[in-house]
Order: sequence, then structure tokens, then C-alpha cells
Amino acid sequence: MQYKTNRNQFQDIDISFAFMTGFLLLGVIFGTLSYCFMSEGTVELLSKATKGYIDFRKSSDFGHILIDSFLVSSLFIGIEFIFGLSALGQLPELFVLLYRGSGLGIILSQAYDSIDKSKLVLVILLIVPSCIVSCYALCVAAKEAVRMSGRLLRLMAVNRPVLGLLDHFKNYSARFAAIEAMAAVSAALDCILSLTLASKI
Repeated sequence: MQYKTNRNQFQDIDISFAFMTGFLLLGVIFGTLSYCFMSEGTVELLSKATKGYIDFRKSSDFGHILIDSFLVSSLFIGIEFIFGLSALGQLPELFVLLYRGSGLGIILSQAYDSIDKSKLVLVILLIVPSCIVSCYALCVAAKEAVRMSGRLLRLMAVNRPVLGLLDHFKNYSARFAAIEAMAAVSAALDCILSLTLASKI
């Protein structure tokens, strides 16, 4: 009886979402390792970028931070949406996750390497929480995009008219609208943390 319960719990795990999350985390690891082997010139450029990230949050008001954060998240989600409308978009959709994860890994590594260690916790609190929400939204977007691409790929092999494709597209668009709402939550969280913590760094 216990075996059946454990098996049902395993079946409840969202394998597709777990795979997308794993691919994004692979990107974070890749970005971290890449930072370790970068040239000094590249590291200096990244240092300026990270300081600009923090300085922007120190000097900007709520509206500017909200728009900037929301547009960045929406850019990646929008790319996933477009790739999802291609029958052969699976690999590019995964690459978006890898690219986003790599960027996050580089930013965190650079922050750890250059920021005063006494303020490291504040920097992590400034960057990580909103990134978790935006990365969650991106993984959901990638899952939906891969599913849509797979559906379109299967339809290409069918030599007859396909009914209900418009309904699939409407559902697909509605899901991405909900994902954009998560991106808005991430941007709002970024604003709150920036206004609370950025001045202390």
C-alpha cells in the first residue's frame, strides 16, 4: 500500500517543469564556471555592469525600476512565446533557459568576488528573490513553448485538416498572459527590495 502511495506521488511530479528548471540551473553552473576562467579585462567590464545594476537601483524611483525589471523578464518570456509558434523551436527554447541561467550565474559570481563581504547578504537579498520568481516564470514559459512546438511538429505529419488549432493558440496565449503576471510580481518584488536594500550597499 505504501508502495502505491509513493508511486502516485512520483507521478504527480511535473517532469517537464523539472527538466526546464534543471536546464536553467545548468546554465547557472555554466555561468559560474565561465566567470572563473574569464580574462581580467572581461571581469572588469562585468564589475562595472554589476555596479551599474546596483547604482541604478540606488538612484532610480519605483517606476523606473519596475519598468526596467519587467521589460527584462518580458523579453525572455516573449522570445519563448515566439519560439513556441515554431514546430522546430524546441532547441532554441532550451537555449534561452541556458542563456538566462548563465547570466545569473555570472552576476552572482561577480557580486561575490567584488562586493564587500560584509554586504554580501544584502546583495544576495537584492538580486536573488526577484530572480527566483522571474526564473520560475521563464521555466513555465519554456514548458508551454516546448509543448506548443511539439504539438505543431506532430500536426506537420498529419495529412488532413486540423480542427481546434485556433483554440490551442488561444489557450497558449492565455497561459503566457498569466506568465506575464508572474513577471510583473517579480518586477514589483525587485522594486521593493531595491528601495529597501540598495541604499545600504
